[in-house]
Amino acid sequence: MTLYEAVFKRRSVRRYKKEPLPPEFFKNLRKFELGLQPLNSAIPYSVEIIDALSQETKVRGLFRVKAPYYLVFFSEPGEEAEKNAGYLMEQLVLYLTEKGVGTCYQGLAKLPSIPEPDGLKPLMVLAFGYAEGELYRESFKARRLSLKELCVFREPVTDETRLMMQAARLAPSAMNGQPWRFMVYQNRIHVFAKKERLPFSRFTAFDIGIVLCHISLAAEEVWRDISFERREQIAVKEFKNNQYFLSIIFI
Repeated sequence: MTLYEAVFKRRSVRRYKKEPLPPEFFKNLRKFELGLQPLNSAIPYSVEIIDALSQETKVRGLFRVKAPYYLVFFSEPGEEAEKNAGYLMEQLVLYLTEKGVGTCYQGLAKLPSIPEPDGLKPLMVLAFGYAEGELYRESFKARRLSLKELCVFREPVTDETRLMMQAARLAPSAMNGQPWRFMVYQNRIHVFAKKERLPFSRFTAFDIGIVLCHISLAAEEVWRDISFERREQIAVKEFKNNQYFLSIIFI
């Protein structure tokens, strides 16, 4: 299974076996982490793993899932950093899925007494481990809005572009809120987010990073080169129900 294929198979896992992962797994995970592709390489970050099997877990909070391991993503705060964090963490999530390991984002987790790297703050926690029950699901079973509800197709587009949007549709988000909306053209996609998603609007930028990761993987799969840019002529406009984030340009 590839990361792209994992997009269509991954499901959020809330029940885990109390079984350790082999030491070799963590060595390979660290190697993969070193090769992560960020949205913004200038934003520093750090990834730490908590072994809840060998020590009392320090992860608390609403909706906490009990898991044998937790991955903590530290970064600078701010919208760009959170978008970058979502983009990077989804790569890790799909890698774990590919390796047969279940995952669940823990957006409301609390981390008392966990040392923070210099200048960095915890942006997201991920529960992971061997799943107790089903690890994968077929994409048609995913509870997601349809492309018709998520996208406005302003021009006829190719099958490759539609496949990219199908990958975007399957991206996870806080409380499955699916904040993203897309305006799709033949050579570009403008990415927006719905306004007023309280109390989970704090995760919007992170969620946008996740969906951009899915689009990037799908673009690579269909041999499309893309770039991300923010178009100020769109950013200065006022939209009643949506907030403009950026545009995806087909190169």
